[in-house]
Order: sequence, then C-alpha cells, then structure tokens
Amino acid sequence: MRRVLSVGVFLSFVAAGAVARPLESLESRWQRQAEVAPQQAASDADPVDQFAVIDVQLAAFNAHDVNAMVANLAEDFAWFAVDPDMTRVELRGREEFRRSMELYFTSVPGARAEIEERLGVGPFAAVRERAYWMRGGVEFSQASLAVYELRDGLIRRVWYYPLE
Repeated sequence: MRRVLSVGVFLSFVAAGAVARPLESLESRWQRQAEVAPQQAASDADPVDQFAVIDVQLAAFNAHDVNAMVANLAEDFAWFAVDPDMTRVELRGREEFRRSMELYFTSVPGARAEIEERLGVGPFAAVRERAYWMRGGVEFSQASLAVYELRDGLIRRVWYYPLE
C-alpha cells in the first residue's frame, strides 16, 4: 500500500531535523518551479476554463450528443478505469470513444449525470459525478470520481474511479 505524507507530517519531520535537505533548499527549489510554472501554464486551461469544458461535456452527455462530446477530446485521448488492484486503458482515441458512447446510449437510453463536487489543480480537474439510469422502471444511481487532464481546452485523459 502506498502511503502519502500529509504536509503537517512532512513539516514535523522538517522541524525535527529528520529531512536531510534544509528547508531553505526546498524553498529555493519551489521558487524556481514557480518561475517556470507560468510558462508551462500558458498552454493549459486554468481551473475555471477546465470546469467550463467539463460542464459542456456533461451537457453533451445528458443530451446524448456524441458528436459534441467527441469535439471536446484531444487527438490522443485515453480513458482509464481504475480498480482497487489495477488501472487499465478502457479506450483510446476519439473514434473508439465515439463507438463506445453510441453503444452506451443505445443500451442505456435514459442515462444522465450531474457533478456533485469539483477540485482543480493545474491541468487536472477532479469531479465527483453521479450517474443515473433506469432499469425495469426503477431509477438507479452510482457515484464516481473522475480526474480529467485538460490541455489546450481539450480533454486529454480521464481516470475513472467508481465509488459505489
């Protein structure tokens, strides 16, 4: 199991002298990264623009407008399904996405979704989504976490984590 240190735990290690690199060295490295970041960020959508793209994608999904959905995808688009024990490429490319969504909307004609929570960091936007569908006259729903990578206003990658 991979463990990630929280900022608080990391700073406790720094205060206790457990981290070999002095804090000043880390600060100067962060400063250098901050100077480079504006150049890198210029080609990436900011979080507000990212959520606008995701909102357009969601509206197209709810309208079952596959062409509009495909128009939001980068040429090298990939969708990854993340399960507890592995991550797999679910589909790759616009045309594979198009075929998949056409089949999905044919088999689940009442499918719709909404976004419950949002978080954006750099070129990444994470959303908690809730999908709804009907089966046998009964409405079902499932929550999931989707992490979108957006570049130049297009969705390049999606990592999909089912929650329920």
